Amino acid sequence: MERQYFMVFMVLLVAVALTGSVSAADTNCEVGVDVKYEYADDNGNINPDIQELTDENGTKINFTRTFDPAANMTKIKFNYQNITNTTKFTVKIRAPGYRELSHTFQLTDYGTVYAAHLSLTMNATEAYKLGRETTKKADQILNFTRTGEVLVITTAGTAYYKNQTTEDALEGILNQARGIVSYGKGNLLMLRKTRLDPLDFAFIVRKGNDLILAYFKNASMTPIYIGTVSQNMTLTQYQALQKKLGNDTFPIASLANAWAIGLSADILREAAFHGHVCMGTISGYAMIETLLKYYPATNEFGLPLEGVSYQVIGVPGGSDDDVFIYAMDATPGKRAYVGFNTTEDTNIVGFIRWNSKTKKGTLIIMAYNLQDLISKYKQETGETAVSELKFNAWAVKKLTTSPETLVKILYAFDNLTQDQVNYLMGYEPTKGNTTIAAAGLDLNYILNQTNLINATPSNSSYSTGNLTYGDLKNIGRLAAEKAVELFQAMGINLERDDYQLFVLTSAGYVRLNNQETSPIWDGIYDILGSRLSRKTLLPVHAPLWGQLKFDFCLINGTQKIIKSMYYNITSGTLVVQNSSNYRIEEVLPYDPPFDVLMGWLFHNHVCGGSSPGYLIADYIFNTYPKGENEKYIYVTTLDNCKDDILFMLLGVSAGQGTYANQRLTSDETTLETTGGGMNGMVGYIIIWDEKTNTGRVAVITWQSPRFASGSNSYEEYIRLYKHDYSSPNLVSAPVVSTAAERLINKEELGILLAGGTGSMNALQYIFSIPSNRTLEDLIPVNNGGTPVNNGGTQGGSTGGVPSGSAGGISGGHSGYSPGVDTAASPAEVGAASSVSEEPASTPSKAYEVKNATSGASGGDSSWYVYGIVGVLVAAGLVAFGFLRGGAGK
Repeated sequence: MERQYFMVFMVLLVAVALTGSVSAADTNCEVGVDVKYEYADDNGNINPDIQELTDENGTKINFTRTFDPAANMTKIKFNYQNITNTTKFTVKIRAPGYRELSHTFQLTDYGTVYAAHLSLTMNATEAYKLGRETTKKADQILNFTRTGEVLVITTAGTAYYKNQTTEDALEGILNQARGIVSYGKGNLLMLRKTRLDPLDFAFIVRKGNDLILAYFKNASMTPIYIGTVSQNMTLTQYQALQKKLGNDTFPIASLANAWAIGLSADILREAAFHGHVCMGTISGYAMIETLLKYYPATNEFGLPLEGVSYQVIGVPGGSDDDVFIYAMDATPGKRAYVGFNTTEDTNIVGFIRWNSKTKKGTLIIMAYNLQDLISKYKQETGETAVSELKFNAWAVKKLTTSPETLVKILYAFDNLTQDQVNYLMGYEPTKGNTTIAAAGLDLNYILNQTNLINATPSNSSYSTGNLTYGDLKNIGRLAAEKAVELFQAMGINLERDDYQLFVLTSAGYVRLNNQETSPIWDGIYDILGSRLSRKTLLPVHAPLWGQLKFDFCLINGTQKIIKSMYYNITSGTLVVQNSSNYRIEEVLPYDPPFDVLMGWLFHNHVCGGSSPGYLIADYIFNTYPKGENEKYIYVTTLDNCKDDILFMLLGVSAGQGTYANQRLTSDETTLETTGGGMNGMVGYIIIWDEKTNTGRVAVITWQSPRFASGSNSYEEYIRLYKHDYSSPNLVSAPVVSTAAERLINKEELGILLAGGTGSMNALQYIFSIPSNRTLEDLIPVNNGGTPVNNGGTQGGSTGGVPSGSAGGISGGHSGYSPGVDTAASPAEVGAASSVSEEPASTPSKAYEVKNATSGASGGDSSWYVYGIVGVLVAAGLVAFGFLRGGAGK
């Protein structure tokens, strides 16, 4: 009987095996995934990413995938035990610009394999739709797909849309334009704002000698303005533009006209980072060119991972400061930039070049003389009334041919000691422990140092190469093809549009033979589909004289496979390296938000010191949201890596006077409730009302979180960024708070931006301000009636015709339409503002014309022109300038 039972059991087992109902061993499974997209022209152009495969128990299944471009189908293969026809699997799919798709399915037994064919449709995200539909509408208006030439300026990438990051809007623009717009062509500019600002799109085409703009405001698909934005527009035309665009008039007009005259893509990106193109932007690059010619970089110095070739001592409020931060990679978070209002002249800057062998440095102090440049412009062009846009065009030509003619070297000293560097820049013997506060550009101190001797300049020659867009693009293609080859040697086939493949490169920042290198991005995209808007092509901040480098990083779970190379400019070949170039790969497995990733790229590496930046910015946005007439001004007091993230996310700018770095000591920034080092009073945020000239200042404190031993701090921080505090590794949460909050007036703002008073630093001064004030205490009331504007807009005049004109050029373009000299007739009106300096953020200094501290310019007061914000002149004649504060530098 037992033998009969055994035989029955064997028969049943064979029957089960033949029917495929049960498999005791792994069974081969194959799924063909045919993805269609809401936008039909994306079919065949986007390779979907199979993000995850799980069984009905939620267990992740390892699989391999291949993309068949001929069939436009992704095939995934895997093995699974004990599969039946009723076993359920779930696949998660994502594609750039589309909502993640989750689909549950079953397989069919085909004898030797279980298989299924899935036909799925993915829906676009709202931001992607907005980018595509706005671009489509703009093309209908401007017909740029016919001409093949267009410039797009947008706040997408920084502004949020429906509480979400907006990189998908950038993707929508690129996919709708289909190659006419690309990062590598330099005709897609991200205008740096904050997440609180509106999502705007500007499309500009050239029509003969005119530039035509279609401007879409606040995520609307109906343009609020269609018309000219060229430097030749009339006063009436400009006023119509200004009425529609408001504060964005000068940024859009200056960027559009600079693009039209051929300003290089890397300078245009810096200008969009700063907010506009102006004389300060152009002169800042001229200073760098002059510095590299006469005092070239020798080696890198600084804290580990943060080595820089120069340290920069600036005076916020001059647009040139943003050029140094951007083009020299001299960021405040790397302790390479320090600046607050130590002098009246915002067009002056100090560069420190350190020799680590001799332990001595060279201090070079430069400035640009606006009035001298205006005189040269008039002399060479025969113009009497100066339009800023036309003046910019003249200056750009000078920048290309003879940059040193735009600037002056005031002083160059050798023999600078470490103690003198520490006095000017501050001293941090160990990370997070500052023992000497930064004095900034203290000219009295510098000019009274008896050990300093005049430096002997070299005379380096820099030739400009003749590589075409196609040549540079091909370097990107070759690098990507080399990466494909290196991974194939490991048995790994790289696929196009892979979300897990990241390309990190210095292309776009560095130059080859003084040529900008962003076309390389387009070459990489052609081979791998890597793009910034997809978070898969990541330009890493580097100085423009740096080396062209590439890291190709493939993420598999938390494992990272990296292949690195650099471009040998002498041989014109790519050289494979054994070690990686960058330190950003650490965060890539955890899908950081787009905006903080942009902050880390700006910082050029990830580290524990930078991680708090996003959480502090988040606190500021939530606790102190800025209103319609308000702007942020942030001042660092406890300087470390997080400040680069704050700089990027808060949209503040040393060049526009909305960021300063005072760098106090750890003792001065410590509260009883906080620790020392990187904790304490890290800075203060000012929410400044440009209409009433009043503001709120809040001292921000930070206390670091504690994570369980052995946990990955980057993963844990990114959880916190996504407002997920559920991790078991979170021992104690971070604490961001306000130590003090006060209302301030214009005079007090000036004191804060100057670093305090002689007896109190800025933090002490804030605590000394009465805490029980009201706005009524700060805003004068006219005979008990309507509150009086307390001095106009930030940096403004008190009304009437602008003061501070010099050489026939009215000072300042904030708040003005284009015009002519106050002595000129309306018939002479040009397209732009007068050439002027943008108002310094310190109101008390904004419309003064004074000498700088001793020795700044030999006592020549004509060196210093400060912007004035005024009101429209009666009878419709308006003074010179553009709306955006800071447009003149």
